[in-house]
Amino acid sequence: GGDRPLGTPIEDLVIYELNVRSFTAHPSSGVSHPGTYAGLIEKIPYLKSLGVNCVELMPVFDFDEFENSRRNEETGELLVNHWGYSTVSFFAPKAGFAASGADGGEVNELKWLIKSLHENGIEVILDVVFNHTAEGNENGPTISFRGIDNKTFYILTPEGYYYNFTGTGNTFNSNHPAVIGFIIDSLRYWATEYH
Repeated sequence: GGDRPLGTPIEDLVIYELNVRSFTAHPSSGVSHPGTYAGLIEKIPYLKSLGVNCVELMPVFDFDEFENSRRNEETGELLVNHWGYSTVSFFAPKAGFAASGADGGEVNELKWLIKSLHENGIEVILDVVFNHTAEGNENGPTISFRGIDNKTFYILTPEGYYYNFTGTGNTFNSNHPAVIGFIIDSLRYWATEYH
């Protein structure tokens, strides 16, 4: 559809950092699809009224929202990883942020959001996480990298434990050429496919 990043000089950006889910989750947001990419589209006029010309979306890569979940002691409500800093897939948008449901609707909805922001003169920056993954330390789940090539994708101690320079249980080995290639492929994918 002719969409592309706007190319606004960085010194001219008025950036609003937001979490897709929390930005419109509360009923006071007045949107039809709270907590979703579609709900955020409905708030574009509000962002423009603030003079915002760039949104920085907190992580939209698919992440494990149930990592370290627990119950609110007062209400019993399940508390989940809300922020998205526990990546599971570096090539897929968070399906739970889509109003359109299953079957890949999140791909089209996120692309629609970004195109709508661009049409309204608003740049998009993605907050991405490449320093660790949702696999955690040696006690964490095996989701992908640990099972593919643990010694390549993570920085390990001589005994085989995970160096935890990130405070999240593991550190992605971005010094290794294969991991560097993976990160570049992911960045290229998001820039090419989502703009």
